Amino acid sequence: MNFTKTIYHTLWLLVLCTAASCSERFAHSVQQVPPPANTPAATPDYTDSTITLAAGEHYGRSRLHTLFFGKHYRPAWTAPVEAPVLDIGTAHGGLTPLQMGGSRQTISLRMEDSTGTEYVIRSLDKEPASALPVKWQQSFIAGFIRDATSATIPYAPLVLPTMARAIDIHYLEPKLVYVPHDPRLGKFTDKIGGTLALMERRPTDSQTDYNPMGNAPKVKSTRSAITERLTDNDSYFDARLFLRSRLFDMLIGDWSRHEDNWRWAEFEHADKAYIYEAIPRDRDNIFYKIDDGPILWLLQRLGVKPHFQTFKKDISASKLEKLNRSGRNLDELILTKLEWQDWQEIADSVQQALTDEVINQAFTALPDTIATLTADPLITKLKSRRDKLPQIARNYYETLAKNVQVVGTDKHERFEVAIQPNGDVRVRMYKIHKGGEIQQLLYERTFHPSETNLLEIYGLSGEDEFVFKGSTKPKLKIKVWGGAGEDWYESNSAALAKRVCIYDSLYRNTVKMPDETHVQLDNDQQAQTFDAAGWLLRYYLN
Repeated sequence: MNFTKTIYHTLWLLVLCTAASCSERFAHSVQQVPPPANTPAATPDYTDSTITLAAGEHYGRSRLHTLFFGKHYRPAWTAPVEAPVLDIGTAHGGLTPLQMGGSRQTISLRMEDSTGTEYVIRSLDKEPASALPVKWQQSFIAGFIRDATSATIPYAPLVLPTMARAIDIHYLEPKLVYVPHDPRLGKFTDKIGGTLALMERRPTDSQTDYNPMGNAPKVKSTRSAITERLTDNDSYFDARLFLRSRLFDMLIGDWSRHEDNWRWAEFEHADKAYIYEAIPRDRDNIFYKIDDGPILWLLQRLGVKPHFQTFKKDISASKLEKLNRSGRNLDELILTKLEWQDWQEIADSVQQALTDEVINQAFTALPDTIATLTADPLITKLKSRRDKLPQIARNYYETLAKNVQVVGTDKHERFEVAIQPNGDVRVRMYKIHKGGEIQQLLYERTFHPSETNLLEIYGLSGEDEFVFKGSTKPKLKIKVWGGAGEDWYESNSAALAKRVCIYDSLYRNTVKMPDETHVQLDNDQQAQTFDAAGWLLRYYLN
């Protein structure tokens, strides 16, 4: 029996041995307090009221259970905290419930004040087993998945605003509240009442009066922002600001940075260009701890959820790549225009801004009991990661630099690919009129063979031009997908021919390349190489 099979059989033996200890815990609710025997008054007064209770007493388990499944942050879940009781009649001038929302795990409620500004209440406890088929939601597997929620600290997002302000990124301001069984919640009372939650301003619509979101006149979803970026070359992402946010993700160990966990502040420039600035949201998976029990440790060794990385003082290049798995698609689209000098400057800036004083102050936002249980070791680890931030940045830069994608839009662009005498490749992308007249430089970056193995260029739709220059054979491979539209390819250099591959349709494209160039023209192109709508298929979008 090989080593992998030994681990596999050992794993299931341990699961079966502990199943009995979990069987009585299949029923699960994110609500901490059951409905009262008597119906509260129609207009209750919760002004200045507080309540003391634990976020998840059910995560307190036996020594046998924690021996196999890990201690995680169970003490933080079972420790009572004092929380203000939410009075929707007075909070923010009075709130009106709108609709339930949230992902498959979090129970949430959207509300709005008299001005139309929206707020969202998000349950501290989660129900990840709801993603399972219905027939499995009362199984041992469901109980096992639910129990893994104890690998997070429910109050952790409270520490982030102080650090986000210091490093100058956009952020949300969560506040701990208890949602009572308030009749004014109407049809939502049974679903959200009796719940400890985080309440924050919802990143949507106009935020001109709210500095944490940059006083943005409009906030858009990721789907909308990417659509604008891919369909119109007058729209682009603020890559430097996004990198600041992503480096902060790596510092706090946030492994859940898929596309739906971002919103985008939209600003219009004088030249009618639109720029999108990142607003991170849903910070439920920071400071994760998953490796203190053999069951989950073995699962990771078998390749299950490799991006679930335990928050430690150090993070290797390979673990950093796994940690960033869910954010990789956005990283490859937005960060491609930044060279190492940009990364270095931004990493140094974030490192210098995140002083010991800032970090220490940030953790005072935790409830006192939770700070006592968790703050000191987290602060120590966070400071260690901060001190190593330039190397963390370098490691992830090198990961992204190996295979790079330069993506155009559905408008008209000219791509100039110039091979330098030393083998470097400089790419410039211009906005052009339909007739080919250059209007504006949109993109420029030089790629180095010591960092990059493969450069891929996607024109998407529009009438695009691809011009290759230089008499030196490039030391990296270049692939070009023209996409929809009538495209033009031109080069008089045989030196680069064998390192360039061109893929396009049979429809009215002009190819003036050396005979040695690999050119594949057919109408069986992948949807993701064709236009903006096809490219969107790459993303996790709601």
